[in-house]
Amino acid sequence: GTYMTEPSGIFMGRGEHPLRGRWKEGATQRDVTLNLSPDAPPVEGDWEEVVWQPESLWVARWKDKLSDKMKYIWISDTAPIKQTREVLKFDKAIELEENIELVRRHIEEGLVDKRPRRRMIATAAYLIDALCLRVGDEKDPDEADTVGATTLRPEHITLHDDGSVEFDFLGKDSVRWHKTIKPPRIVWDNLAELVRNARPSSSSGNGDRGHPSRDLPQLFPDVTSRDVNAFLSGIMPGLTAKVFRTHHATMVVNESLAMSGVKAEHPEYIKWQAANMANLEAAVLCSHTKQASGNWEATRERYRERQEKAEERVERYRQQIQEMTEALSALRREAQEKRESAATPEARRKIRERYARRLERARARLDAARQRRKRAQDALGKVKAQCMIAGKKRTWNLGTSLRSYIDPRVYVKWGEKVDYDVLEKYYPATLRRKFAWVRFEDNGHHADVQIRTCMSSDLTAVVEFFRSLKKRHAGLDLPMNTAEIEARFLPALDKEWQEAVVALGEESEVVAFAVVGPEWEADEEAVLDVMVLVHDDWQDAEFAEMLVGDITRRAEAYRMLHPRKELPFRPQDESWYTVAAEACAALGLGEVEPEKEIEGEYEPQES
Repeated sequence: GTYMTEPSGIFMGRGEHPLRGRWKEGATQRDVTLNLSPDAPPVEGDWEEVVWQPESLWVARWKDKLSDKMKYIWISDTAPIKQTREVLKFDKAIELEENIELVRRHIEEGLVDKRPRRRMIATAAYLIDALCLRVGDEKDPDEADTVGATTLRPEHITLHDDGSVEFDFLGKDSVRWHKTIKPPRIVWDNLAELVRNARPSSSSGNGDRGHPSRDLPQLFPDVTSRDVNAFLSGIMPGLTAKVFRTHHATMVVNESLAMSGVKAEHPEYIKWQAANMANLEAAVLCSHTKQASGNWEATRERYRERQEKAEERVERYRQQIQEMTEALSALRREAQEKRESAATPEARRKIRERYARRLERARARLDAARQRRKRAQDALGKVKAQCMIAGKKRTWNLGTSLRSYIDPRVYVKWGEKVDYDVLEKYYPATLRRKFAWVRFEDNGHHADVQIRTCMSSDLTAVVEFFRSLKKRHAGLDLPMNTAEIEARFLPALDKEWQEAVVALGEESEVVAFAVVGPEWEADEEAVLDVMVLVHDDWQDAEFAEMLVGDITRRAEAYRMLHPRKELPFRPQDESWYTVAAEACAALGLGEVEPEKEIEGEYEPQES
């Protein structure tokens, strides 16, 4: 992620922003609050404040002097805690899919509730589900007049006599949102009632108290995202309005991929096209639009020229194949005639050998021509696919749904079925880092273990784990106090990159400990150090795969920052092999003979 505050400059904003063109002063050091753990090295400078909020994902924040909004520096997308949050977000969408009928029955019951406010909230929840709308109370007073489900006004909807409802308003970023649906009659009736009873929100408002639209009649006065989320959580704990967009976007991608008809034997551009079309459907569903580029005609002309050249190559290779096929047939006839006219068996033998070599060369040339035609046909198909996708998505922003709403596991599972590495060949590099966890996700087994970054607060438990290992493996060189463990294994600003991983059992006891990094050189090759220690009771291949998956994900994130280096795993100390044989095998470090128990005592240091 970015690590710089926004500099001073002219404010642009999105959509019809009322502050556009104003001067925006950048933040100074005195404006910035840092979020640092107590054990972090002291930072010099005149900061506004240094706080410790371990559940937050920001490391620095300041208030924008123009908009009066808080701005944040977020931790990297590759940070374990950030990726864990991503997994939880998509898991909640999966949970919604499993309970969608139950949730919708809950909404339907609310639609006919005798209490007007509950009917109002249920109607907003219905619109959020049916139309994939945002809640709508997120904007600030200085933003454009954009709305969502709970900030709709009477002028934004039209109730038609045929039972349909037309919605027309500006959504986020001032993007026009225009759709017509035919909802259940009870929804139509509720909306008609809300139009009749529309009034401005009270002083508590619905999130836009200072906005110019605060005095305008609202369909859902005083209904906030908090109210909607409380209503939804009543049937499914943790369910919020935002989960619906993630769920719907993921489901539409899943259905599109399933209906694409793509098979493993299809060329790669067909798979790429299917991935794009699924992404496009999600963008349309979520109304992620963008302004069309003004040079589309020039772009389309370039595609047309590329297509013409590709078609010419295909035709040229087709003619070559036809000519070579005819020449091969003629050569076969010539060989047959020569053999039949030969006077002696010896002459026939020599003719057969001579023509066999000529026929072999002719067939090789024909095979090569067919391969060239196949590559040319694939190139033509690729150009056609690129042109088609470019035309379809020119007013749609596919990046937002791909980054925030589509569960990447849906793409990856489909890619495995059709032999297509979606993460590598479709996702941009930044999102490959963001979703690196997908490649190494476990299968849901060993649910009683938690694998995460080792923190300073874990070190007392790590000491106990090291002591238990030393009782059975006295030859291990392990530190026996928290200070030495921290200095040796935990990352620090003044050290080369390395990460420590801890696996915790049901009782929060340490069952495994691993360290990946730092980078070092072996046999003139840049490699990554690695160490894995596993409790004797957890020595199984399944757990090893889980643990190594987490280690590998962290290593992959580091490798992406150093693309010119392969950086294979290469331990500096191989003595741990006997303590984690399964993990050693999972890392591809070779077979390990079990270690014999060593009798004897050792004197642990005090922690």
